[in-house]
Amino acid sequence: MDVTHFAAAASPPPAPAGKKSVQLVEFTAMHGVRYSVTLGYLKATAMADPVIDAAYDFRINVREQSGGEQAMTALLDSWDEPFVVGLTVYFWNRAQSLELARLVKERWPACRVVIGGNDVSHQQDPLFAEAPWVDVLVHGEGELRFRDLLHRFLADGDLATIPGISHWSDGAVVTNPDADRITDLDQIVSPILTPVYSDEEITGSSMIVYETNRGCPYKCSFCYWGGATNSKVRQFDLDRIFAELDRLIRLMPTDATLFIADANFGILARDRQIAERIVELSRRYDKRMLVSTNWAKNGNERIVQIASMLHEAELTGAITLSAQSFDANVLKIANRANIRTDHYRRLLSRFRELDIPTYTDLIWGLPGESYTTYLDGIEEVLTAGGSPVIYPLLLLNNTDYSRESFQDEHKLATRWMPCDITNPELVADVVIGHSAMTAEEWVRGMEFRVAMTLFQKILLRCSLRVLHATTGVRLVELCRELWTFLLDDCADPFLRAIARNIGATYREPADLDMALLRRVIGDQIVVPEEMHFQALLCRIIGTERATTDLLRAAVDRLCDRLTDAGHQIDRTLLDGALALDFAATTILRGILRKDVQEAEFAVPRSAWDLLVDAGDVPSGLDVSGQDHTVHGTVWSPDRWLDYPISVYALAIWHGTGRPLHDLLFDLPDRTDLPDRAGAVA
Repeated sequence: MDVTHFAAAASPPPAPAGKKSVQLVEFTAMHGVRYSVTLGYLKATAMADPVIDAAYDFRINVREQSGGEQAMTALLDSWDEPFVVGLTVYFWNRAQSLELARLVKERWPACRVVIGGNDVSHQQDPLFAEAPWVDVLVHGEGELRFRDLLHRFLADGDLATIPGISHWSDGAVVTNPDADRITDLDQIVSPILTPVYSDEEITGSSMIVYETNRGCPYKCSFCYWGGATNSKVRQFDLDRIFAELDRLIRLMPTDATLFIADANFGILARDRQIAERIVELSRRYDKRMLVSTNWAKNGNERIVQIASMLHEAELTGAITLSAQSFDANVLKIANRANIRTDHYRRLLSRFRELDIPTYTDLIWGLPGESYTTYLDGIEEVLTAGGSPVIYPLLLLNNTDYSRESFQDEHKLATRWMPCDITNPELVADVVIGHSAMTAEEWVRGMEFRVAMTLFQKILLRCSLRVLHATTGVRLVELCRELWTFLLDDCADPFLRAIARNIGATYREPADLDMALLRRVIGDQIVVPEEMHFQALLCRIIGTERATTDLLRAAVDRLCDRLTDAGHQIDRTLLDGALALDFAATTILRGILRKDVQEAEFAVPRSAWDLLVDAGDVPSGLDVSGQDHTVHGTVWSPDRWLDYPISVYALAIWHGTGRPLHDLLFDLPDRTDLPDRAGAVA
């Protein structure tokens, strides 16, 4: 990150004479984000108090995590001496936040440093031991507590009467009684309907995080949201929401994301009204954007209706179906048994009928989950036509999993390491073993995420579906065989080296070979996430020859293994499916080269129908004029050529990109042509 960017972005005019400076800071892991709903709430609620508004000058500082100490120094250099610095802390920005707090105290010892956020709430003992330079820790919801603190700071008063905080008093940490949850959310002043954010600041942010309610009725043991707080859903006023959305959507930049940060969007009847208003406003202001959210865990028809509405308006990508695991015992341990998997299956079926893409969240490392049940769950999603997105389990503060008794009972083993092994800034307490999962099995499961995404979601999706349907061999077993091929037998030494570095790095993060990744992908990476996967993909699709050589060798390997095991292989069907897989890579190559790529294919009608039924090929294509073989041409659409390959690769990883669905198809009536099954341009 260019340090001059920080300096330029953080050069506000000095505080008005006589006002005390309050600097509010959030470090974000998201690129291009300049809007913080958390800091906006703090500022708006505080400024609504006339005494505080008259006494303080508030500045919001939203900064990307990249940049290091130089960037933090540049930020501090842009400030006049602050009276209060407040930071919101999550696991991904804890290190940077506490280091900035240390630098503040080092430079301005009299400044009051206040922190809050999910990662540090109710963690006063370890927090003050780690960062004794922090003055006050706010537990839970911070808007009213922060306002009360500002009053006390003005009078240099006693903090003992403010509930829900921990603070230093006479050289010791004192924790006051808990504060009640905010039942009337109107007490939290809108940062959108007050002069907290300028039009330019909203327009300049690539993502707007937005709440319509607070609370979660579920008690999942791995989650801070409901598991730790067990709070009822409290709602912001609907008229306020409509007014806020009007300003936000009018000002948001093209292709920005509106992330509705409710725990269960769609759980309330009024959520349909909110979605309808978003659609109406996007049309009124001719705004192209992406609406993302956390959908309600126990799915209902309302979710289907809302998602369909947003999808039809081209305002959403894939819909999240939250499963985490399909093993009954794992879900029971996670206090998630009341979130029924049959709801998942029904919803997936409904979305498939409507041709709306979905992805399924799974967590690898949940207590009780073995490598076998992990693969069983992935197979459940794949065979149903879903798209698994797999995350490692993080041991978050204030969750049931973080309790010492729970960790002892299930023999949890954790490691402080990057949760995305190629992004050293995203450090967390990662679960790498427990009574049902060894550390080596955990590594194998992390490798499998890459194998499944690379081959089943992208490179050989159609071929694997045909092999699965004609032999009965599970898709996960086919992916495992392909991973062995990539590790040991593929002809490209760079692919073998990248694949081997994945397991090596998960065993020892210091073994990350970033030089190798950079050598392979050069400047193609603009989003530093899952860079092993990105490097493998860029290497494979770099040229048509590289793609065809690798995929043909991989399919031949599978056929040899299956034949050795006594299975009959229908090469006509398989070669037709492989032709579609070759064609699917044209969108990736088009994005990489920044020009339109096209390919012809010919697929036996029986294979085509199988792939349509499984959701691998779009269902709306008209092949009624074609008989035994479906012929056609695909090409990469112009709209994707403006995107970096890094962005599209990660869209596939996260379930929103689907190469065969994103391509343009031409399927003329070509029954007069000879059968060319397996042909590819």
